[in-house]
Amino acid sequence: METPRFRKSSRCEELNQDGCVEVANGTDFVAFRDSMDQDGPVVLVGRSAWRQFVAAVRSEDGR
Repeated sequence: METPRFRKSSRCEELNQDGCVEVANGTDFVAFRDSMDQDGPVVLVGRSAWRQFVAAVRSEDGR
């Protein structure tokens, strides 16, 4: 399995927060974790599920 390269979410950067979600794109998956616990659990989801999740969040957020 490839090693994911995590980055903080853009929303976290906009708000200048420390405790955020970090996201990594894989070939067939998207991984996310808590930025305050980088050695903690990592959640993997399929790319389609991730796109649906982001679309739902954006529609609630108005962006």
